[in-house]
Amino acid sequence: MTDNEPSRKQKFRQETKDERRVQFKERRRKKAESKLVGFRQSTHYIDSALTNESIYYIDPESPKLRKIYPYFFTWITHAKERWYGRTIGDIFQYEFRRSILKQNFDDIIRNGLVRINGQCIEKDYIMKNGDKLEHFTHRHEVPVINQKFNILINNDDYLVIDKPCSIPVHPCGKYRFNTVLAILNYEYQLSNLRTVHRLDRMTSGILIMAKSAAKARAIDFNADRSSTNSVDKLYLCRVRGEFPYIDQIVRVDQPLETFSFQLGLTKIGGNKQCQTLFRRVTFEELKQQQEIHGKYIFDLNNENIEVTMDESLHHFLDQDQTKTSLVLCRPLSGRMHQIRVHLQYLGFPIVNDPLYNASDIWGPSNGQYGHYEHSNEYVIETFIKRHSCEYWLLNDIDNEDEAMNSNGKRIMEEEDDVKRIKTEETTTTTTTTIDVNDDNAVKEYIKEHCYECLNRFREPSPDDLVMFLHALQYKISDATTFTSPLPEWAQI
Repeated sequence: MTDNEPSRKQKFRQETKDERRVQFKERRRKKAESKLVGFRQSTHYIDSALTNESIYYIDPESPKLRKIYPYFFTWITHAKERWYGRTIGDIFQYEFRRSILKQNFDDIIRNGLVRINGQCIEKDYIMKNGDKLEHFTHRHEVPVINQKFNILINNDDYLVIDKPCSIPVHPCGKYRFNTVLAILNYEYQLSNLRTVHRLDRMTSGILIMAKSAAKARAIDFNADRSSTNSVDKLYLCRVRGEFPYIDQIVRVDQPLETFSFQLGLTKIGGNKQCQTLFRRVTFEELKQQQEIHGKYIFDLNNENIEVTMDESLHHFLDQDQTKTSLVLCRPLSGRMHQIRVHLQYLGFPIVNDPLYNASDIWGPSNGQYGHYEHSNEYVIETFIKRHSCEYWLLNDIDNEDEAMNSNGKRIMEEEDDVKRIKTEETTTTTTTTIDVNDDNAVKEYIKEHCYECLNRFREPSPDDLVMFLHALQYKISDATTFTSPLPEWAQI
């Protein structure tokens, strides 16, 4: 630096706030552009030698399912504020009970399967701010539909695929390798993809991924419809009953509220405003639109006549369950499960929707017109029972035919106010201590005591993994529209 050249401190003082803000945004943009995103393999908490062949397999007895070989995995998370001042044993008992199901927590702690900041601890360790929690496990993933990805567009800017049902976009919960980003990485050698939006695990259809941060920012799925970078979305679904709004458009503008983030359950209520337009269509009409225009059209040929709903008509209980209808959906906002809940509100839920077409849980009216006979607590508790791992457990009961009730549900027994599976318990308890610094010994102990290795579970059938909701078309601009083929279930 010369004598006449100002120092960095002097330069900073000479710059205005606007100039510093522009420089900060530019640095952040360059950092975002250079950052690797999407699915990444980290050797710190997972087997580094895993390849496509050692991860995925197809069982000849169930060829329609994509399965994952069990693998060793380390769950890593940092202390949440609600954990401060609580013991590690208390946290696992109430927040991670499923992860220590049928295992002795004292053995888990003694053998170093749970560590804080890389160190072995006692079960009465008090969690504090800044702690990093690690839990070494043997991980079993849930099967998904075995279906090849239909790649619609693959250019320098975007990758657009037709996502199959049952496959989540990102690693979450019981899924890591059975996700869109992981499958694209291992089977298609496509990585460093930025997801522009997301689809629910059970929703099929168009999924857009950008190949640069700039292209990802160019599309805003949450933008107001008047914005230049907003997206006009069309979804297709198949609903229960005969949808009565033919050659008419019905608008649902009911607010939504999420009352269980753990299960992702949403209902009518709250103050989050949203709107969805619906109209009944036929397979032939959509096919003709695609052949003539190369895209799907929601608007009617004549004036778009919006019908006024009459809540005294079209009761859920009066519908013919043997009949179904195709409905084209146009969401004008982007709330979680918006289309599914608004169809439930109309009394015409998606045929095979496991959450919102369940009158045995929501009540006889199934939430039509926002009328719920059962409390939030009852709905949450019942769904937890239905979707818990115990529901899928097969073995440990001598007569499996008697182990299932008429609904195919596992018979439970009450024990100390906690529902547990009937299993054969060993009469003697042995204490095992391993060398926590011996990786092979740790893995062997984990595998020997893995609850899922020691039990058999019912596999989901392919029908369990399909829901009739499909992202059909996204219009990004007048010049750019992404469309997908019509799903097979649309042929009714």
